[in-house]
Amino acid sequence: MRTFVPHRPGDRVPADWGVRRAVRLAFPDSAALAGDPQHTERLRVYLADLLRPYGLGLEAGALERGGQSYGEMAEALIRLAVPEGESVDLLVLAYCVPDITPGRATTTMLSHVCPGGPMAFAVSDQGGAGAFTALRLIRAYAGSAGLPRALLLVVEQPALPYDPRVPVALPAAASGVALLFGEQRPGERPVRLGPVVTRARSSAASLAAECAALGGGPGPVTAVLGAALAAGTPAPAGVRHVRAADPGRPGTGVWWELAGELAEPPAEPCRLVLADHDTGALSLAVFDVGAEVRPDALAAARGRLR
Repeated sequence: MRTFVPHRPGDRVPADWGVRRAVRLAFPDSAALAGDPQHTERLRVYLADLLRPYGLGLEAGALERGGQSYGEMAEALIRLAVPEGESVDLLVLAYCVPDITPGRATTTMLSHVCPGGPMAFAVSDQGGAGAFTALRLIRAYAGSAGLPRALLLVVEQPALPYDPRVPVALPAAASGVALLFGEQRPGERPVRLGPVVTRARSSAASLAAECAALGGGPGPVTAVLGAALAAGTPAPAGVRHVRAADPGRPGTGVWWELAGELAEPPAEPCRLVLADHDTGALSLAVFDVGAEVRPDALAAARGRLR
């Protein structure tokens, strides 16, 4: 077995390293695999064996309700997020709810599907903090392990065919978000990744203090808050806009809103602060969006390089 980890703190990324593309997709239909009776029967046996020692069982008819496969969802996101002719060094999949293909090593499969054959792994069982953890790992690998071209995939699907006996926020539908990281190319608007933190045992009320500690940004600040956090938290001082994530997307909500913001960013530089609160932990990620790259400015820059 080979272990490959960052060998020092990973904030030493190039000055123009950040988000190059942001894609979001909804998956309203079940995966084709969910309609395969042989797969359904194998999944029934597998889950029943896992649940039996804990005194749990499958809900009647649960597997017939369908579900999604993160492998298929991720393939669709990769096709849209990775430009033709480019490759990726690192792929990280973040999710909270298991999918309907537990026998598949999904990230190993995605390493073969994604251009570049990237190193790939998953982050799970962290609730809303999972994608933030994945983001810190991506920056660490980019800064110290020579893997600057990275793809973050945040996915969720609603089919959980048993009662876990603990409070679980299930999504209303399947959805996914892809963020492509790397050095900005000519004509791309710079979106630099700032601090990414998770504070264990923090309360939602500490959001204002965390935002204040971040200091000023390049322009107006928009806070993108998880649904539970937005419901009980006043707008922090210095924040011009607050956008609340859809409560039907407990895992992808803030990332879904981020992709929407980056699709139509304001003309002026701005700061986007993502924040989510789950199981006693407060997670934040900062994205500083630079000035819009105008076609005339790009043409002038190209002329100076000739």
